[in-house]
Amino acid sequence: MCRIDVSFGNITLDEKKDPTDRFLQAVDESRIDDDFRELFIKYFQNNWQSTFSSPSRIEDVLKKANQANSISEKCLILLLSHEVKLSFAFDSYQISGKTLSSPFYDFLVEVKNTYFASSPLALYRGGMKTVAPNYFQFLCWLYGEDYCYSKTFFDDEALDGLSGQERAQFFWGFFESISLNFLMLGKHQRAKELIRISSSTDYVGPLTKGGQSIANGLSFIRAWIKFESQSQTKSYYLHDIFYGYYSHWEDILNLTRDEATGSSDITKQLKKWLDDFRFDCVKLSLINTDLTQASKDDIEVWVREVEGYLTHIYIGFSWDELNSDEFESFEKKKFNEFCAELSHVQMSIWIEWSIQDDFTKILELKKNSIKQLSACQARWITKEHFELWKTIFLEQLDVLAVESQLSVLSCCPPYNEGYYSDCFQWWSERFSLLIQADKFPKHLIPSWTYIALQSGNSVQAQPYVDKSIGILRGELSNSTLTSDEVKACHNHLKRLLSAIDKISIQKGLRHRLMLQRFSTVPYSDEKLLMNSGALYQGHFYDWYAPFNNLAREWFCNLQNHDTEMRQTIDEEFENKFYTEFACELSEFFLTRLRLRKGEKAKDGQYDSSQAIEQSSIWRQGYLKALAELGFDLNGKVHKTVNFTKKSDPDESVRSIASECYKAVRRHAKKSPSTQDIKRSIVAAEWWLLMCQRHELGLEVKHEEALKTRRNLMRHP
Repeated sequence: MCRIDVSFGNITLDEKKDPTDRFLQAVDESRIDDDFRELFIKYFQNNWQSTFSSPSRIEDVLKKANQANSISEKCLILLLSHEVKLSFAFDSYQISGKTLSSPFYDFLVEVKNTYFASSPLALYRGGMKTVAPNYFQFLCWLYGEDYCYSKTFFDDEALDGLSGQERAQFFWGFFESISLNFLMLGKHQRAKELIRISSSTDYVGPLTKGGQSIANGLSFIRAWIKFESQSQTKSYYLHDIFYGYYSHWEDILNLTRDEATGSSDITKQLKKWLDDFRFDCVKLSLINTDLTQASKDDIEVWVREVEGYLTHIYIGFSWDELNSDEFESFEKKKFNEFCAELSHVQMSIWIEWSIQDDFTKILELKKNSIKQLSACQARWITKEHFELWKTIFLEQLDVLAVESQLSVLSCCPPYNEGYYSDCFQWWSERFSLLIQADKFPKHLIPSWTYIALQSGNSVQAQPYVDKSIGILRGELSNSTLTSDEVKACHNHLKRLLSAIDKISIQKGLRHRLMLQRFSTVPYSDEKLLMNSGALYQGHFYDWYAPFNNLAREWFCNLQNHDTEMRQTIDEEFENKFYTEFACELSEFFLTRLRLRKGEKAKDGQYDSSQAIEQSSIWRQGYLKALAELGFDLNGKVHKTVNFTKKSDPDESVRSIASECYKAVRRHAKKSPSTQDIKRSIVAAEWWLLMCQRHELGLEVKHEEALKTRRNLMRHP
């Protein structure tokens, strides 16, 4: 059988006589330990008889506290066991602004400092709201009157579980407590208090309780906005603070009415003051916003708010107050002052966003659209911001594909009159290096060359002009191109052909003839009338001109650039120029009739696939054109035509070759006049236009076409 005293263990059955020993006896028997034991002994060992009155009371309180899981909860149970004494201490503070020292108040302060230093709301909700029914007053009593303006107040862990709207509701509720003396006033009196604050430079004397309370409330709003902006878990925007469901801001704005202020001038002044206050809060929010982990959408909202704030600053002064130079100087000054208050991270993100936004807009434009950076990029071209802007710009440029980089670098660099000089040499260098890259896409060469010519880099562009035109010819022969892509090609051709003409007239002519040969759309209508430039479905631009017009243009350019020629111009020289032009045409036609390199006729015949010009229709056209021109080119024409007459696989080609042979031999000894040459050029082109339509399977109205020929021949 067990001993009957086993349940008592080592407990002393008799109460100890010494008060200190009796206190410790109660503590030991309650089995409290850890920091709670130390705190309890520290604050109540020497005064337990006056605070608890009896050992039983101590034992009851400690027994209840032992049921709690954490030390802080045990402390709260102990404090609430003497709620009346704490309420007395709080009431004493409310009356005199001071709290007399007492064991329970001192214990409360220790608990606050140890377990609730960064979360007064947890302490308040843990039981202190029965002691101090108003949270604002509780804070002032235990944490100090300035605590609600500190970062710690807004970072309280007890608020973390609230949504954005719930936080706004909580803080506007706190604003009500701070501004209670103001909010309890009548409408007219509240308006007067706001007027006093807004004109504080003219107001002499201390503020009233109502005025001081709204001043404190506005300071609280500033602190709220500042520290909420710094939070990485920011869950709502500035607009929601001022105009959300629980906001008092609209109530304050409603005081800015003539019936409340008594004067329209005072109303206007008060409105401006409140508007300035709100934008000061906007600025406070902007310079304190933590963007290190912000999403793309959050960054865009922040940038839009920055632009809105800057606009507010700029429109604060009218053009009547400042002339254009003064306003520009004022604008730059305010911009730089604002930027100086932003962190390096904020400046970098702002610049990066503006660059990315411009890149997106540029890359979304159609191929033939004018591309340019927005004017806002110029704001970074200053000694304060240029290096940072350049670094970020190049980083963002390197991320883009080559084609996108070309689109961006096709723009003019941003310009700032006060800071330009040679700071954009790297822009031209980056553009030049693009085409030198091993993996530069072939189809982009025409675009690069076109941009180089447009920007005045003709020396850099020259080596690529010839190749670019050939690439564009290949692209235009692709029937799957969109209308915009076709327009872009022709727009490039206009500039490129102009450039090749300056390098070599012969190359310019040959490129035009090749473009005509492989065009997927006709250059003329069914009457063989030339289609006029851009009027024809957007397919042609003013780069294309009839052969005679082209010759006339080149001849005029030759005159204009040679002073000696202008003084000695005569029929003989003009005849020589047109003869050379016609011979160049003949040389091209002749080339198209020959066999490809390495090919030979077999048994006196060749196949169409062996000829440079594989289309029998075009071979007929070139033969007709040679016959019209009549130049033998020192026998080269009649020899090649004779070979074609004998060996071409197409009977129609052989027949026309026979006619051409006779015509060339017949004209070989003649010396045609300039007008005769011009007519022969018109006739040659007429045949080419006809075979072009035949090759494309399009109708030709031969009677109307003949009229067209005769009309053109009258006035070559």
